[in-house]
Amino acid sequence: DYIKKMGVTIRTGIHFGSDAKISGLRKTGANAVIVATGTQKSLKLNIENEDRHGGILDCLDFLKACSDRKDIALGSHVLVIGGGNAAVDTARSALRTIGTRVTILYRRSLEEMPADREEITDALREGIKIEYLTAPKKMLVAGDKVKGLECLRTELREADQSGRKRPVPVEGSEFVIEATTVISAVGQQPDYEPVLK
Repeated sequence: DYIKKMGVTIRTGIHFGSDAKISGLRKTGANAVIVATGTQKSLKLNIENEDRHGGILDCLDFLKACSDRKDIALGSHVLVIGGGNAAVDTARSALRTIGTRVTILYRRSLEEMPADREEITDALREGIKIEYLTAPKKMLVAGDKVKGLECLRTELREADQSGRKRPVPVEGSEFVIEATTVISAVGQQPDYEPVLK
């Protein structure tokens, strides 16, 4: 209501990219178009065997399925890759879904982990394990199904652009963690494709 009182017109029920397009807005007098659609597209891990295998999910799809109360077959051990709130939310939701083993893999230490401290504490209290200084190297698959991850240990070096210490893989530190499901939660980016058509 406050925004409306300032003179802003709000139109709902419009699918941007089909019902309305940037070119159409410009024709009707828009001097500028600000796209503020959020970050609804998950980032890739960019590791071998990441795509086209059963048991590999992204956190946004998983959390949406949980919200919609859909049945999700996760198996007996879920690995969640990431260190933010989405990763912790995903891990806690997975634990509630399967009630067995859930492990978060994070390439930095607890001090650099961006998730809220209270969320991390609650996750640990619930029984979720966190493997710090661990980075995924390769999805391990059997047939068309994930069976685990080959990982590397990392060590922290000088800070990067985020102000956090930069994780560097330790040569020869490869090890395997078996899993029935791997969920990527390493961040999101905007999806402008429907908007720019």
